[in-house]
Amino acid sequence: MAGEHLLTIGDESQIPQLFKGRFVSGRAEPRLAMVGRSNVGKSSLLNALLGQRLAQVSEEPGKTRKIHLYLWKEAKKIFADLPGYGFARASQVDRQKWAQFIEIYLKNDEGLEGALVLLDSRHGPTDLDREAIGFLLGIGVKVLFVFTKADALKTQSERARRKKEAAEALKLLGADPEAAFWVSAKTRDLGLKRLSDFLAQG
Repeated sequence: MAGEHLLTIGDESQIPQLFKGRFVSGRAEPRLAMVGRSNVGKSSLLNALLGQRLAQVSEEPGKTRKIHLYLWKEAKKIFADLPGYGFARASQVDRQKWAQFIEIYLKNDEGLEGALVLLDSRHGPTDLDREAIGFLLGIGVKVLFVFTKADALKTQSERARRKKEAAEALKLLGADPEAAFWVSAKTRDLGLKRLSDFLAQG
């Protein structure tokens, strides 16, 4: 087995008990946070990287409302799957609660190696994406951009156009457009392998 579900954090009150220095629940493996809008494909990408179905893939956006930690055994790292942001049906109170939950986690995890910000390859970054990216960069979290669902870009000209648009948008945010991967968890193309190799070696 390439992966293992380690634990689930359902409330911010658990965080001080779980994190001690660079350790989480007694484990020293560095963490990689998975950040993105609801339905951007976080669970599908996680399962593709881990090589098995561990994260629940749902047709209902906003299903993940807790932080799930998965051990990536081959790379000796831990993925922290954070609740998706931008779930339209959630109340403002719920959205604020989730945002606070995520912020507390990010600021308390001393073993956080960086964050994978997942963006839909077909459009964006959206306003919510820009807000999340700005927040992460503002607190000093190293960000890697992963454009998901790349198989939806059918032609070479469409792919080239979107990559140019995305690069310009990331530059405006003060982010490095070179720190971006275009992947498809569905087709498991070369982009996915490049991302996997890069994360494992990092």
